[in-house]
Amino acid sequence: KINSGIPKDDRYVDDYLKDLEKTRGLLIQWLEDFKSKFAEFSAEIQPTVDQVENGLSNYREKIGSAMLGVNIQKAINARKEDGSVLEYGLKYHLDNFNSKIESGIPKDNRYVDDYLKDLEKTQGLLIQWLEDFKSKFAEFPQEIQPTVTQVETGLALYREKIGSAMLGVNIQKAIDARKADGSVLEYGLKYHLDNFNSKIASGIPKDDRYVDDYLKDLEKTRGLLIQWLEDFKSKFAEFSAEIQPTVDQVENGLSNYREKIGGAMLGVNIQKAINARKEDGSVLEYGLKYHLDNFNSKIESGIPKDNRYVDDYLKDLEKTQGLLIQWLEDFKSKFADHPQEIQPTVDQVETGLANYKKKIGGAMLGVNIQKAIDARKADGSVLEYGLKYHLDNFNSKIASGIPKDNRYVDDYLKDLEKTRGLLIQWLEDFKAKFADHPQEIQPTVTQVEDGFALYKQKIGGAMLGVNIQKAINARKADGSVLEYGLKYHLDNFVNKINSGIPKDDRYVDDYLKDLEKTRGLLIQWLEDFKAKFADHPQEIQPTVTQVEDGFALYKQKIGGAMLGVNIQKAINARKADGSVLEYGLKYHLDNFVNKINSGIPKDDRYVDDYLKD
Repeated sequence: KINSGIPKDDRYVDDYLKDLEKTRGLLIQWLEDFKSKFAEFSAEIQPTVDQVENGLSNYREKIGSAMLGVNIQKAINARKEDGSVLEYGLKYHLDNFNSKIESGIPKDNRYVDDYLKDLEKTQGLLIQWLEDFKSKFAEFPQEIQPTVTQVETGLALYREKIGSAMLGVNIQKAIDARKADGSVLEYGLKYHLDNFNSKIASGIPKDDRYVDDYLKDLEKTRGLLIQWLEDFKSKFAEFSAEIQPTVDQVENGLSNYREKIGGAMLGVNIQKAINARKEDGSVLEYGLKYHLDNFNSKIESGIPKDNRYVDDYLKDLEKTQGLLIQWLEDFKSKFADHPQEIQPTVDQVETGLANYKKKIGGAMLGVNIQKAIDARKADGSVLEYGLKYHLDNFNSKIASGIPKDNRYVDDYLKDLEKTRGLLIQWLEDFKAKFADHPQEIQPTVTQVEDGFALYKQKIGGAMLGVNIQKAINARKADGSVLEYGLKYHLDNFVNKINSGIPKDDRYVDDYLKDLEKTRGLLIQWLEDFKAKFADHPQEIQPTVTQVEDGFALYKQKIGGAMLGVNIQKAINARKADGSVLEYGLKYHLDNFVNKINSGIPKDDRYVDDYLKD
């Protein structure tokens, strides 16, 4: 087919090329599969590979370039129905595009819009067509260059003759656009900018009743103009020189606003923030003046002489102080860009707060410290009846000494330990609450810490001995690992070791198991005991030595014997006991040696089973 050449009759060219392309694709696929299948035998398959590659090379040489020319021309002639973006092929649209540009923009403004829209639409289609065309034939830039040049010449002509005119039209349309056209300005830029400038020139009304509406209206228009200007500059970002006159007009208006209205409006807004009540969004119920005057007046009047009124007086001042601090933070944050303008108001509030700190702060601290000392559980304290009651009771109990009658020792120590724990917790809370005032709370801290020192001196050692003995006597019911306490299990352990391993083998296993179990429990008990009294190694040493002597006796008398027993048990173990040998080592080893000594069977029928076995 290749050698017969492309048909002279154009009616048959398409089918000829399609058929060749299809066969070429199949040959390429076949060759890949063939080379993959016999990859290890490249020399043996080379003659066949050469045959196929010669055919493919022949195709590229004789058909490739001819087919490229055909395909390029088909892409140029392609219509929308063939998959092109151009309705009637490149020539029709490019000629029409160039002709329209040459005819120029219509003199009659009624037709300008349609003329420009039509050209812009065709320009977009030609740009898209050219991108597709260059992408499709990216490997053949030289062959497609004449067509590319034709299209790019048309697009350059459009930019040269139509671009700037169209830009002017689009800029004017953006300036004139109303809300109905997608603008943020209801009636176009001119109307709103003229109205804005005129309002600024007329000045702020003399009558305060109209100031608010006047400023609100200007502020609203200013916001819309800022938004419009951002959109406008963004839309024509590549044409800054062309839009500069319009930008200057708007920016002059905004600058005029800042110069003539900004300062006045700032003053109005500051005053409004000062006068604002809770219903206006302020934290102050009746505005700053009312609360600040009331606050200062209350401070000057001093703390009431009658203690019944002190609490309410201080609570009220503290509440107002908190609100003034919050108001001041909001105020400074709102006018952060104008520190100079708000400074007089800031000074007024800060003077009031400084006066509070100076005259009330110390007195209130003393009141709060005393309240914390007197606080009961109902007030949020950990102490049921306040510090004095519990600390006096604690010190008195220590001074009375540990009861002589052992029946009461446990309750006595438990009660002291509980009170000590509560006093420790109370002291931590108290110091944390008044961390910024260590000097003021020191007398109370010293009182409590003196109580702890007295406890440590008179009770600590005695209680340690009691606790050690309790740990030694503890049973399983008390949380120990030992069922009946240390003495019972340790005596039993030592006696059993001293009695020796039973002579009757039937009892050896249970005897050793029982000893091993008790030894494990004693090891665990000793670890717990040493961990519990880690800070008192000297006091617990006699008990530790007792237990460790028991372990040494076990190691001396039982360790070796138990090893021998365990070795024999491992030798005798069967599969049922967890061994890999069904009937124990002796049976299998004897059988193995006997089989080897009997020799390989003479009869070949039995050799395989013999060797496998």
